[in-house]
Amino acid sequence: MIQRTALWFGAWLGLLTSPALFASTPHASPHFDRSSDTVAVSIPARADWRTDVGAYAQRLVDAGFFPGTQIAVTRGDKVVYAASFGMADSRSGRKVDNRTRFYIASTTKALTATAVMREVARGAMRLDAPITDYLHGLRFKPPLRADTVTIRSLLSMTDGFGACMPVVFRTAFSGVFTQAQLMRLMRDCGRSKAGHAFVYRNFPYNLLGMALAPGVNHGWKAVVRADVLKPLGMRETTARVSTLPTEQVAMPHEADGHGFRRIRLAKADANLHAAGGYFTTARDLAKFVAVNAADGRLGGRRIFPVGMIASMHVEHARQDRDFGPYHRFGWGYGWDLGTYAGHTLVHRFGAFAGYRSHVSFMPDTGVGVVVLTNGVGVPHAADEMADYIYDRLGAPRKQARAEHDAQFRLLQQRKAKFDRALRAHQRVQRSRDAHPLPHPLRAYAGRYVNPLLGTMRWTESGDHLDVSIGEARSKAGIYDAARNALRVELTGGGEVVHFHFADHARFANSLTYHGYRFDRVKPSATR
Repeated sequence: MIQRTALWFGAWLGLLTSPALFASTPHASPHFDRSSDTVAVSIPARADWRTDVGAYAQRLVDAGFFPGTQIAVTRGDKVVYAASFGMADSRSGRKVDNRTRFYIASTTKALTATAVMREVARGAMRLDAPITDYLHGLRFKPPLRADTVTIRSLLSMTDGFGACMPVVFRTAFSGVFTQAQLMRLMRDCGRSKAGHAFVYRNFPYNLLGMALAPGVNHGWKAVVRADVLKPLGMRETTARVSTLPTEQVAMPHEADGHGFRRIRLAKADANLHAAGGYFTTARDLAKFVAVNAADGRLGGRRIFPVGMIASMHVEHARQDRDFGPYHRFGWGYGWDLGTYAGHTLVHRFGAFAGYRSHVSFMPDTGVGVVVLTNGVGVPHAADEMADYIYDRLGAPRKQARAEHDAQFRLLQQRKAKFDRALRAHQRVQRSRDAHPLPHPLRAYAGRYVNPLLGTMRWTESGDHLDVSIGEARSKAGIYDAARNALRVELTGGGEVVHFHFADHARFANSLTYHGYRFDRVKPSATR
């Protein structure tokens, strides 16, 4: 959900995570391991641009821009570089290697869109078919009609729906749902204030995932694997994190104003969804980039029908906004269309607590880049790494070095400002925590239920409260003690929960979260 300029500190405090000042030795592989890669591309051990790319990546890690990273580069239909740098887990000191998996969040949308287009190419789905052809009995809040929503409008995010918070919360955060339950929840999904103009959201791709496998909870995972991952030999990519040993996962980290600290891995099988569902490696994801840059070919083999992939990079909806160094002018199917340094950049990024992914390619040069990180010390550091690669390959070496020395200094300045904002936020939170709540902690503890979002559990834990709703969990801090308001991070960013007490009541009878009222379940009702 996992979507900002470098100075928007408030949005990044909770949603994007950051680095520590750990230096490490780069783990670059001069050749791919043929036992684990379908496309084995020989990478010369001594090549100036590769040496420079590795040196710049190490420089960013050493500067504390992110704790660990993987990088891959493609040219045409081949993967030509893959390397790893920094820490996968700051607690254990485990380093990132080329097999370490990173969560890629909303980059997943490009994979889901490809599976849909593969089904369209087979004739199993039709772009202009209503979604009700695949999800029978689907209804939305009047006057919206499900039978007017097409597969095409969902791919292009011009479907006309609002955010549909209950569906998005359950699929991306709590993980508590069945497909039938989601269908019922959609009866409360209303129209977008923007009408049928493009609005970036998770919901359309959640719906597409359901359409890929009607009636099967998480069934889209099998379809994407069969249609996309298996044909590309992407054996290091999974939507089931439970299958990965802990030592193969890049653990998420969060900036704390002094470096970074490891945070809880908030993703499990249940909340890996069709709009943000994969753990992968840069070298595996680079195969997907290469097949996109080459319109369906990979390593000399045709994987997808001619024109299928290229049709996803056409402007299907208009945008007009900046994202860091890029201007986004359009949306394809699962991809943003933008510009960088006079080139069109087809890209799809992802961000979630503790992770950031940059996946992009330039159609006119055939060059593609993957940058994966497990924390963010300054917004857009991952994009700076990608930009350096594009400029190093496309400009004289001295020119690229001079330009990015200046960008590096600018990022250092922004990081210093970002760190100051984080430390100020921490001081504010400590001040708030120093004011006791009007009631003892047990007065807030208990189960609270909302029919749309589910059951929220509040428990005492020493001198504070912990909250959980399915896989979404957080320690609670004080936001406004006098108003019984607590601060939580159930979705990766700061959120306020207000507890409500009847006159002279010993226990809270309800709470409000994101505008939704949760009623407390009396203890006697749980026995």
